[in-house]
Amino acid sequence: MNGRKAKQRRRELRERNERLLAQIRAAEAVFHEAHGGAWESWTKGPAMLFVPTLCEDYPPDVKEAVIVRRQAAFTGECACGLEVRITPAGQYDLRHGAGCPGEWGMFKALARAAGWNIELTGGIDVHG
Repeated sequence: MNGRKAKQRRRELRERNERLLAQIRAAEAVFHEAHGGAWESWTKGPAMLFVPTLCEDYPPDVKEAVIVRRQAAFTGECACGLEVRITPAGQYDLRHGAGCPGEWGMFKALARAAGWNIELTGGIDVHG
């Protein structure tokens, strides 16, 4: 691929991603199903969202992390300066800042501290 075609391809990809993000921002979230009591699936425009379920019996720090992750998924905003993007593979990607309770590493650490097993493919195993 020559330089001009590569530049055109990058521009088209950037424009596609901007359109997708605009569609996601403008859409209402629609609930689909609960997955094992720990995760829920929603759609928001063309995006499929998997968010943790909020339960009242979570420890306060885990509850805060769940709230932050849910709000960020539904609004595309977070106090940490959340980076929202469409990946090259076309996935809706939310990157929380370091130290934010919604950041995936922080969320995993809080859940593990509460004694839960985190399955990377399925969420929190509250029985484990």
